[in-house]
Amino acid sequence: MFNLIGKAYALPSLPNLGNFVVSPSGNSISAIITRVLGFVLLIAGAIAVIYLIYGGLLYITAGGDAEKATKGRTALVNAIIGIVIIALAYVIVGWVGNIILHGTA
Repeated sequence: MFNLIGKAYALPSLPNLGNFVVSPSGNSISAIITRVLGFVLLIAGAIAVIYLIYGGLLYITAGGDAEKATKGRTALVNAIIGIVIIALAYVIVGWVGNIILHGTA
């Protein structure tokens, strides 16, 4: 009678998204470079998300001050552009890493 909302079911596993980003397991120079670039891009993405939160807080707390609102809006736009560039770089590094390590695109 009180079962208005159905039960939530978890997926048994994540869907196969393909080999977007390679995770090299070898010790060759190309595998090491791919791992290092992946790590650097991960750190850059985390910094961009923190900057996005900072820009959002600046914009929210502007309190009618046009200068603060503009500064917050600029920070938000820059952070979003940065996240898009980092995501594209991450995909490109994975794609090139796949070509170098496995010879397949």
